[in-house]
Amino acid sequence: SVKTSVQETVKEEFKTYSSVVKSGQQQMTPVTPTNIVSVVKKVVEEEDRSRNIMVFGLLEGESEDLVKKVGDVMEKIGEKPRMEMCRVGKAKDGKPRPVKITLSSSLIVSQILSKPRRLGETAQYKTVFLSPDRSYEQRAEHRTLVVDLKRRKAAEPNNL
Repeated sequence: SVKTSVQETVKEEFKTYSSVVKSGQQQMTPVTPTNIVSVVKKVVEEEDRSRNIMVFGLLEGESEDLVKKVGDVMEKIGEKPRMEMCRVGKAKDGKPRPVKITLSSSLIVSQILSKPRRLGETAQYKTVFLSPDRSYEQRAEHRTLVVDLKRRKAAEPNNL
């Protein structure tokens, strides 16, 4: 009957679940206050980063109006969000520092990051790029993936 079939399925699922839990217990790290603090810090940092966008290649001047420059970039891609912004890093000769933009939610970040193709259509913003705010580890992983993709494209340009 249907009732027996459902009961058997539930029993099998519980067996599978319990085996996963048992095997996972052997590999789990112990729960200590230090581990809890580090996990919470990591989660908070990821949440903070999820509300940020990094803008690269935006020219930097002596007395710049950063609000106007970033506003123009956002206008070009069709967005007008409320945002806070600042330049990050040390100034180097001839190389503009990235701009970190903080928005109110990660949903707005996703909307904006889906539209940067429009920037390349104008000569003024051809060298301006938007990217999510990544941690050091994420940047290293992304860099490795980009190098691998370029190597594959060079080796087999028609397959990608």
